[in-house]
Parts: sequence; structure tokens; C-alpha cells
Amino acid sequence: MNISYSFTIPESIAVISLAALIMFMAVWILMFFDTWRQRRKYSQLKKQMNSTEERKTK
Repeated sequence: MNISYSFTIPESIAVISLAALIMFMAVWILMFFDTWRQRRKYSQLKKQMNSTEERKTK
């Protein structure tokens, strides 16, 4: 049984664009998580700085 199937141009473009979309979304999600983590870390650091300043003034 010989099965040979060649992709047509629109199918190839669809597969390539789908793969590119998946990669783009993966990178975007990773960047979003990284930004969210850094922002959370920065806000925690800011809270610590504010609490230490309040202790110094008292």
C-alpha cells in the first residue's frame, strides 16, 4: 500500500502560520508571566521599603 500525499500551497501556508501563531502565543504568555512576577516582586520590595521607613520615623 503506497500512500503519497503532497501538501498544496494553501495547506502549507496554513500549517506554517498556525505554527507561527502557536510560537507567538507561547512567547507572549511567557513574557506576560515574567512581567507579572517582576511587578509583584517590585511591589513587595516597595512595601518592605515603606515599612522600614515607617519604623525609622517612629
